[in-house]
Amino acid sequence: MMRCGISRRIARTFVLGSVIGLLTAGLAAPAQARPPAPPTVDVQSVAWLAPDGGSVSFQVIASCPERWSVVQAVVAVSQPQASGQASFPLTCIGALRVFHVTVPAATGTFGLGEAQATASVIVKRGKTQSAQDSQLIRVDPAVLVEMAESARLESGGGAVTIGVTVACPVGTTGLESRLVVSQGQALGVGTYTPVCDGSRHAFNVRVEASRGVYQAGIAQALTFANIEFEGRSFAGIDDDGALEIVT
Repeated sequence: MMRCGISRRIARTFVLGSVIGLLTAGLAAPAQARPPAPPTVDVQSVAWLAPDGGSVSFQVIASCPERWSVVQAVVAVSQPQASGQASFPLTCIGALRVFHVTVPAATGTFGLGEAQATASVIVKRGKTQSAQDSQLIRVDPAVLVEMAESARLESGGGAVTIGVTVACPVGTTGLESRLVVSQGQALGVGTYTPVCDGSRHAFNVRVEASRGVYQAGIAQALTFANIEFEGRSFAGIDDDGALEIVT
């Protein structure tokens, strides 16, 4: 009887040890099977040229393993006549993020057409990992437009005049552009044509009411500054929901 009891205890100990061993192996295996994902970086194919050629802006998509440290996250852009470099604020959260990067020209002036863009990411946690993407990107024109914060009432409320400042790159052509001012039942449209030489140009745009009468107070204004480059149209937009009409 004593031998049988000992044998049962030995058997139970063996079974328990086997179960613990299987559980331990089951827990350890997934951890070993899931190494941290490597960093990634992807340069998007279209960039926007500042009107003065002083910078280009575009998007970069990047990621790195959670809790790793970023050693470097930079983008370099080059054209035959210009080049520049800028960093972007990558943090390692284990997920893809989109970054809008503006690269200033360190030498020369950027232009429309094509540019070579290279993005590099280096991260570290004990060991170092890196990723890089390099491609030829298209550089399109950006249009900057800004309306004044107030408009002047004219013609007994039949019109308002508002200042608009526009800049567009050399090599593009200004197209007729519209500026809409609305206030209650009053509505009108004015026009202007951007001058594209890389500099800022100011326009005093007269907007005549096609219906209703403008009054001193708050109004809404919207403008699209239109340009053309190589048969394609581009626009800069400014929207003011609290335009002040003054006498």
